[in-house]
Amino acid sequence: MTFSKNKPLIPLLLLALAIVMPLIFKHPYLMRVVIMIFYFGVTAYGWDVIGGYAGQVSVGQGMFFAVGAYSVALGYLVSNLTPVVGALIGVIIAMLLALGIGSVVLRLRGPYFTLSTIAACEVVRILLLHFKEATGGPEGLVIPYNGYNLYALHFANDLPYYYIALGLLLVAMYTCYRVSRSKLGYQLAAIRNDEDAAKSVGINLMKSKVKAFMISAAITSLAGAFYVTYDHYIDPFSTCSNEMSVKILLIAVLGGRRSLWGPLIGSLLIIPLMELTNAYLASVRPGAAMLIYAMVLVAVVLYAPDGIASVFKSAGKEQKGDDKLAAN
Repeated sequence: MTFSKNKPLIPLLLLALAIVMPLIFKHPYLMRVVIMIFYFGVTAYGWDVIGGYAGQVSVGQGMFFAVGAYSVALGYLVSNLTPVVGALIGVIIAMLLALGIGSVVLRLRGPYFTLSTIAACEVVRILLLHFKEATGGPEGLVIPYNGYNLYALHFANDLPYYYIALGLLLVAMYTCYRVSRSKLGYQLAAIRNDEDAAKSVGINLMKSKVKAFMISAAITSLAGAFYVTYDHYIDPFSTCSNEMSVKILLIAVLGGRRSLWGPLIGSLLIIPLMELTNAYLASVRPGAAMLIYAMVLVAVVLYAPDGIASVFKSAGKEQKGDDKLAAN
């Protein structure tokens, strides 16, 4: 039986593997790394909606990540809201923020839009630093852990967090899948290829791009909500920074834009690499981690310009062609 005939079974096998893996490999650090892979994968799927399908390269996704994180933290610390409600509030705020910012910056094209998203993220970070009575300023916010509490999503080990992160990843994957096959997805494809041509056939450019930006913001904010629930700490520098935004973009681009598996593949590559470089190089050579990221990016651009997922896609097409030749 050939690879192509088994292709529909691959996602089910991977899902089954993901479900049973924490029951077999119980090392706490390994569990933490996989959880990070999942929630950074969610951020990459969020970026892919606006940066991949819509073709609008955003380098400001950190602001939506921060909105989700601070909504959960402030909701719990100030109003004793469960993180589930805080996450929903964060999604709404992130979508409204995307609507407001997008209505302005999405009128710009190319690098002008990219630079405007960097500026918007920086403005949000400065606001988080300024209103320190509410946000904790540069010191950030700590969510105290007082033992097992289902209402606050505080657990004794990482196993429940693993399955929550896996669930969010599946939601993000499915959302991207639905967008790509919806009317909006076809409109975004037309806009990505030629905005003027898309406008000439009656597509409302701003409406379509703003919708994509809002969906992207919602997905990214969910990742931020999970992040603070899991780590119990946030600050403006770790959540709403250019470094966070670049990391999200890097994961999506390296994995492959407009690919169902691309963001996950990118996260599987970047997050373990990030952990290794931080563990072995951060204290020896500051900046070495960024140098390695740059080398990986250059290698992918040279040998797989459409992302790593494109390599597997090409291999699948070659296998399908071989099967047809064999059948003849």
